[in-house]
Amino acid sequence: MVAQGGQYIIIHALLLICGVGSLTFPYKRSRISAHESKYVGDSDDNDVAIHNRLMVFGLGNVGSLVAQRSTSLKFANRSENVTFFNDVWGTTRSAKRVPGVKAISFDACRELKEILPSCTHILVTIPPVDAPTDLDRNINATHVGGRPRRWKYFCDPVLDHPIFCLRDLVPVNTWIGFISSTSVYGNHDGEWVNEDSEVKFEPGTKGEMYFRAEEEWRSAANKCGWRLHVFRASGLYGNTRSALHTIRIGKLDASAPNDKPRGTFPTSRIHEEDVSRAIISAVMCNEPATGAACLWNLADDDPADREEVMLFGKTLLKEENLLPRRTLEKSRSPSANLHQTERERRRSTDRKRVQNQRIKGLLPDGKLIYPTYREGLLSVLDSNREEWSSE
Repeated sequence: MVAQGGQYIIIHALLLICGVGSLTFPYKRSRISAHESKYVGDSDDNDVAIHNRLMVFGLGNVGSLVAQRSTSLKFANRSENVTFFNDVWGTTRSAKRVPGVKAISFDACRELKEILPSCTHILVTIPPVDAPTDLDRNINATHVGGRPRRWKYFCDPVLDHPIFCLRDLVPVNTWIGFISSTSVYGNHDGEWVNEDSEVKFEPGTKGEMYFRAEEEWRSAANKCGWRLHVFRASGLYGNTRSALHTIRIGKLDASAPNDKPRGTFPTSRIHEEDVSRAIISAVMCNEPATGAACLWNLADDDPADREEVMLFGKTLLKEENLLPRRTLEKSRSPSANLHQTERERRRSTDRKRVQNQRIKGLLPDGKLIYPTYREGLLSVLDSNREEWSSE
């Protein structure tokens, strides 16, 4: 039996011999530019080979999870087993490697300039940074860590990178994800907040920096025609950082008053696995329009007092005989409060409950893997039990 391609060749040769002339062969479109298509993931044409490429700025906990999931991500609307991303890159300043992900130094500007124009998706997990207190805003540059930095660099280190300019490198229609923080909402006296709620951050706080960075990304997306997704994440925890880890190293934060009524200092949190699932779901959806932005709160279903979470964690560890030999309750004197970290201060002042209905509507099954801290900490315990038992 002759293969289909061989049949065309034989027929074509016979037609030429008979003087019929040339024959037009059916063909398949080999590729489509992701930046020319309506959206790189919504094609129903199984004959179109779409080349999607992801760059993750910051292979930390969340960045690594998203990058690793992306290496095996498949099209949902294709009959064959087609990988969504052809290439996945991630920046790092350490020796950390993620299977299937091409690691590149954040300072490798020449390589980044070559890669970024071909990327269809960019995720930024690197937080905004503040200017050093001794920076002279009246000069064009200063040296931080031995390297020159311009004043405008000190908000979002990716968008305002001093060497490569994303606005010049990243094409129209590129999917951009930026991980922000629910700290932008500030204090709402324990009430629920959603994506439309007022931002009430205190001046000079992380919340202000994150909101500034959000505004910079929105402005850039509008001018450059990018598809922007802003993810406001609550307190992140996972297999390498959690209430269990805090208890295990013998530190319990006593910065918040212990005699307060239960439920008066609610805080929201979310497991890193659910964060990565939410981001991947946003990658696969056909929103927003070019030049527009989507906003998502990332939180679980049960805002709870930190003391309640720590008590549950201590109970879990005690049942497994994994409590540390000595737990250091940090005593606070009035003068010590002057040296509280901003995070510790927010635990006492920024009271809010973060709603998550919008992001749950984006998830394939509409549910979180870890809807509360209870399921999440049980999973963390399962992941670390063997290691902790051997110590």
